Amino acid sequence: GMERIQAHDAHLAHYAYDAVRAIPDVTVYGPARGRTGLVSFNVGGIHAHDIATFLDAYGIAVRAGHHCAQPLMRWLRVPATVRASFYVYNDEHDVDRLVDVLHQAKEYFSDAT
Repeated sequence: GMERIQAHDAHLAHYAYDAVRAIPDVTVYGPARGRTGLVSFNVGGIHAHDIATFLDAYGIAVRAGHHCAQPLMRWLRVPATVRASFYVYNDEHDVDRLVDVLHQAKEYFSDAT
């Protein structure tokens, strides 16, 4: 039922929040608790669109941009964020893969500078 789907989404969002936040130089936006199925973040010094493109090359679908929230982006003083969304078809393995590829992205972009 919908309650189990919501609980699953919330679990993955909390799992992702903790896992992504543990990566050095990553900023996760929003509160730690009370999450539903998404996590927005930035990787220090790398534009959100570059991170999204890198993740896409590894088959990880995320959104990057303003997310129809330009006033919030101005308030946060960021040009854009990356947003990972989770649903019933995702599991912790998907979050672990996201984290692994984010580490690869950080290494790739640090080598490029």
